[in-house]
Amino acid sequence: MTQFDEAFVDASAFQPPSKWQARSSNLMVWLTVALLLVAGWFLKDWMMTQFRYLALAEGEPAIPYPAQWQPQPAQGLALQVFAPDSDSPFASREEVAVLPLPDAPIASAWPEQRQEQLRDYQESDRALVTMDDGRQALLLTYTYVAEGDAPASLIVVSARDLAFQVNDGHADRLVVVTLAADADEREKTEPVFQRLLQQMGVTAR
Repeated sequence: MTQFDEAFVDASAFQPPSKWQARSSNLMVWLTVALLLVAGWFLKDWMMTQFRYLALAEGEPAIPYPAQWQPQPAQGLALQVFAPDSDSPFASREEVAVLPLPDAPIASAWPEQRQEQLRDYQESDRALVTMDDGRQALLLTYTYVAEGDAPASLIVVSARDLAFQVNDGHADRLVVVTLAADADEREKTEPVFQRLLQQMGVTAR
């Protein structure tokens, strides 16, 4: 205690905290830290299940995307969002493209387009699925090679397309929802991709 304190407080009445009181205080601090960590973990888990929606047209399905993912406009895409916690130069992403409807059936025309667009395209699964509103869609699973940020660096990308027909009020169009990630991060991102597909009534294969 300072001399100023002693002028107003009886110094003989001042007692330092006991060992039990000090331990109890430290325990409360650690307990508070632990509760904050647990709360943060639950908040992160809760955020993984939260979605925003891209409206296509009246009467057409809205496309879900993770609420915490970061949007980045891109030419030719109605939506592009990136996972903020991705460690890869090719960040996990969701993209939505609205395209002219091909003359051939979607199930054959879209995989052919992908093969022409992507480097080292390798299809691993092709299936017709039914969405929430009863319409049929193509679920296409594949890998391809993308260029990384560093010179001559290549990344194997694991991707899944959900392709289906909509009407935008003027004409029939092809909508393609692409869920893509670095193949090394697929296990980390797959639960989010599964939830996105489930939101559209599709069970991933």
